Amino acid sequence: MFDDLTSRRIFLQRGLTMLAVGATVPTFLDQTVMAMANPLDTPLTQRASGKDGKVLVVVQLAGGNDGLNTVIPYGDDAYQKARLTLAMGGKDVLKVNDYLGLHPNLAALKKIFDDGKMSIIQGVGYPNPNRSHFRSTDIWTSG
Repeated sequence: MFDDLTSRRIFLQRGLTMLAVGATVPTFLDQTVMAMANPLDTPLTQRASGKDGKVLVVVQLAGGNDGLNTVIPYGDDAYQKARLTLAMGGKDVLKVNDYLGLHPNLAALKKIFDDGKMSIIQGVGYPNPNRSHFRSTDIWTSG
């Protein structure tokens, strides 16, 4: 970006642009970057690693993810009938058991599962859902 600062005008234009962009960085992001850059602030950015205990990692796949073709109920006839062109069969999936399998692109997760370091929990919900995608997302992301 700064390779072609051949004139004072270009230098000032680019410098003012960077100044304007810098002023719009959210405070929390600015403080995080500054804390990560300062070795004395390591306790503020690093918490217990969990190496001596269990760690819960929740993966939320939003957007275009197709949950039924991520953790696939290949042993369910209703799944096979409802998804005539999308359904994956037992020969296509990475089998978790006689009913469920993972998408073939999830071999790394399957290894973690096989090593006993990952679980699959299905059917998770919350009481009295109102069927609003947006409200549900708010509830899930706020814990």
